[in-house]
Amino acid sequence: MGLGKYFAKRKFAHTPEPKGKVAAPHKKLAFVVQEHHASQLHYDFRLELDGVLKSWAVPKGPSMNPHERHLAVQVEDHPFAYRTFEGTIPEGNYGAGEVIIWDQGTYWPRAETTNPTTTLRQELANGHLTFVLDGQKLHGEFALIKLDGADKDAWLLIKKGDEYATTKDITTKDESVVSGKKVDELAEKPTHLEAFPKKALPRKITPMLTTLVDEPFTKDGWLFEMKWDGYRAIGTKHKDEVELYSRNGLDFSEKFAAIAEALRSLKHEVVVDGEIVVTDETGRPHFERLQNWGRKQEGTLQYCVFDILWYDGRDIREMPLHERKKLLRSVIPKSSQKLIFSDDVVREGESFFRSVAAHHLEGMVAKRADSTYQAGIRGGDWLKVKTHLRQEVVIGGFTEGRGTRTYLGALLVGVYHRGKFEYVGHVNAGMPDDERRLLRDKLNKLEQPASLFEQEPKPNGTVHWVRPRLVCEVSFSEWTSENMLRQPEFEGLRPDKNASEVHREKPKKLDAKHPEASPAAKKPGATAKQPFAFTHLDKLFWPERGYTKGDLIHYYESVSHTILPYLLDRPISMLRQPSGYKDHGFFQKDVSSLHLPPFVHTKTIFSESTNENVKYIVMKNLETLLYIVQLGSIEINPWSSRVPHLSKPDWAVIDLDPEGVTFKDVIAIAKTVHEVCEEWHIPHYPKTSGKTGIHIFIPTGGAYTYAQVRDFAHLIVLEVNKRQPKLTSLERNPRDRHHKIYLDYLQNGEGQTLASPYSVRPTKDASVSTPLHWDEVTMRLTPQQFTIKNTPARLQKVGDLWKPILGKGVDIQEILKTLS
Repeated sequence: MGLGKYFAKRKFAHTPEPKGKVAAPHKKLAFVVQEHHASQLHYDFRLELDGVLKSWAVPKGPSMNPHERHLAVQVEDHPFAYRTFEGTIPEGNYGAGEVIIWDQGTYWPRAETTNPTTTLRQELANGHLTFVLDGQKLHGEFALIKLDGADKDAWLLIKKGDEYATTKDITTKDESVVSGKKVDELAEKPTHLEAFPKKALPRKITPMLTTLVDEPFTKDGWLFEMKWDGYRAIGTKHKDEVELYSRNGLDFSEKFAAIAEALRSLKHEVVVDGEIVVTDETGRPHFERLQNWGRKQEGTLQYCVFDILWYDGRDIREMPLHERKKLLRSVIPKSSQKLIFSDDVVREGESFFRSVAAHHLEGMVAKRADSTYQAGIRGGDWLKVKTHLRQEVVIGGFTEGRGTRTYLGALLVGVYHRGKFEYVGHVNAGMPDDERRLLRDKLNKLEQPASLFEQEPKPNGTVHWVRPRLVCEVSFSEWTSENMLRQPEFEGLRPDKNASEVHREKPKKLDAKHPEASPAAKKPGATAKQPFAFTHLDKLFWPERGYTKGDLIHYYESVSHTILPYLLDRPISMLRQPSGYKDHGFFQKDVSSLHLPPFVHTKTIFSESTNENVKYIVMKNLETLLYIVQLGSIEINPWSSRVPHLSKPDWAVIDLDPEGVTFKDVIAIAKTVHEVCEEWHIPHYPKTSGKTGIHIFIPTGGAYTYAQVRDFAHLIVLEVNKRQPKLTSLERNPRDRHHKIYLDYLQNGEGQTLASPYSVRPTKDASVSTPLHWDEVTMRLTPQQFTIKNTPARLQKVGDLWKPILGKGVDIQEILKTLS
């Protein structure tokens, strides 16, 4: 072969592998076996011949048992210098992974010959090599035999029967004969772990979710993993305590006790994410075997782990995925039979998907290599592609069995759409009798007199309606034009899923060559949906946290549906910080000097304070929001009123602005505001400022002028100051406050702005001004605990708490009448 293919596959500026050359002949021929943990663990078997190392990849490794025949795939020749290579091939390079020298020594042809090289060369050409190894682990006679009629590179590695033959597994001797290290011990850990915060063990994490797309793709910067057909589970080990639970909080630690014990044996304290599966002898997962594990243990139970979120006291969810996987590889013991590291393929998604489909597996998951772990979020950083159609559905009823079907006939199933339970068909295939009997027992306990489907189906036969609590998974051929499942087949119950979360999965159509996961993943340049170019997406806006401008844009896009109602039709004042949160930046209201794209609307407003006209940007759409962020605006500062009624604000605000006091004092004053508003029957809603204070908003419904709203807020803060004179002040100048909390009611003026709800603030943690329940305003609250990384998950959990602000406004006259 020569070394041409070896050179072509490697970039020596990026890999420590030796460049090497064809070597001069040696008196004794060398061999080496290198254990290589790349996309799959295998052994590289190399024989010196003609100045190079003839090489075969042996997935199962060498065997000393003459009755075993292990596949050996011939690969490109390697330089003679490669026999001493031990180390890590970095991510992104061919063969990325860890390599140890598992065995080494000398070898010679079995046949008696005066010219060993000529004999071996001829045997290699004939496809039948026989030789004797004298290594530190391997000894005696072996053969490499080429397979006829198979792949041209497929061979068998066979041990010949001699005094060294044994049935013992030689690969259990898994240390390097040079360094004494195991291959997992070479796995490079992230070198900047100290950059991630020390935090207590996170409890009950909601897993990051995937978005269904319609086709596979090949792309740099992406990793591709198997989509395991099992139960998604979070596993934790902290001291001697172990947890194993589903995405909906179901405890798995008893049902799958063997996996819990395997977690307990780990050397590190961790929180990991993965999938519990039951595999057959070929390694293929079977969902029905997993479902029946408690009753019938058929197959091998395993926990395929693909992510790590917390490591020895450090929260690493903000670490890029490829770094987390590198760390995870070092955590999961290679020898474990229950904990399996879920490997990945770099870039080559289409070929990987073809392999998955050929083996009749469920599908694959594509992940951005630099993605952070966003608990509970279903975004564009993790995508899934299925080889065939499957859908989770909720059982809303069933019919009586007829003919050969005992216990029950068909399941009437539905999905949720905009809060309504919609019927999508009936399922009667795929259930053996014992499964029907067990399912009937569960359904009997949920039976009720009426249907809860939005449109009651009319099945043939006697029907029983049930409360929609049980989730099952079905495979099917297609969705009909009436949004019904065609030819659905029962695959099994899903106790790990909440019924209310089951929606119809509609695959998104992505550009197969350029999947747009999020603004952070986009290259600068306009698209049809985004009519301007993002720039400098990799610029570090938060260097302590490693967050970039792209992360900021990604956040605003992910919460856009929630934040936009509080911005639409409002003039915007921009604080532009193009170099990140430490940049003092500059305020910009007047944009008359900017060349704005056509989708950005403006409004010219006369300013009495400057006696000049000011041309403001007016928020009209998502594109405008993202354009403002592109200009370097970390926070979003809208007016309290909207075009065309700019003189009448939609809310009043009381800004608790601390000066030299603790946040606990701010909490105490917020509670006093709450007390006053409750007594005076004033609707009022708190949010963190995102910095050191708290904002309390009162809906006014655009019914009053700024002056009336300001006077109303003044009345409230006078009462608060009266009740808390030692902690509060109405003095605007900080020098006159003497370390008190300023009860700022003057923010209620035309043109005055505060950070909007869900706005990011320029703090070191990229905190977010976040609406609260009043029962969250306690001494446990911290001023910057909500950030661009956890706020989207909070929204998924609690929803938008700010909706009443845009509802019916307070009746100021009625309140004043009552007070008087």
